[in-house]
Amino acid sequence: MEKVIVSKKLDPNFKFELSARPGGENLKKCFACGTCTAGCPVFHVEHEYNPRRIIRMILLGMREQVLSSKTIWLCSQCYTCSANCPQDVDFSDIMFTLRDLAVKEGYAPATLREKIDRVSTAAHEFRRDCIHLLLGEGGVDSETVKANVDKTLAAVKG
Repeated sequence: MEKVIVSKKLDPNFKFELSARPGGENLKKCFACGTCTAGCPVFHVEHEYNPRRIIRMILLGMREQVLSSKTIWLCSQCYTCSANCPQDVDFSDIMFTLRDLAVKEGYAPATLREKIDRVSTAAHEFRRDCIHLLLGEGGVDSETVKANVDKTLAAVKG
C-alpha cells in the first residue's frame, strides 16, 4: 500500500531538535545502510518496527507520524542498533527521546513508560527462567514460569 507524505505537515526542525538532545548528535549522519534494522531483535519478531524507517521519517520531518506511532514503544533499548551503526547514530537514545516527546506532547499517557518498563523487566526474567528450565538448573519449573507471566500480565492490565 502506498503512503502519501503531505509536505505541509512536515516539521523541518524535527531532526535538529532531536540532534540537539543527548544521543542524537549523529542523527543527520545516517545514510540508511540498514545495519540498525538488520541487527534489531525486535524487527526480527515484529517487521512493523523498523529503525531505518523511523530515522528516515525523522529526517523528513514527519514529527506527528513518528510521535503518534505505536512502533516507537516497541524498542527494547538493547542498544544493538547503536553498537553496530557505522555512523555512530545512537538510535536507542533517540527512541528514549521520542518516547519522552510523545508523552510531553500528549500522544501517549505518562503511565505507558512505566508499564513498558515492567514488561521489559518481565521479558528479561522470562527469558532467564526459560533458559534455566531448558538447562535444568536454577530450581525453575514450567509452573513457576507460567505464574510469573500471569503476575506480569495482571500488573500491566491493572
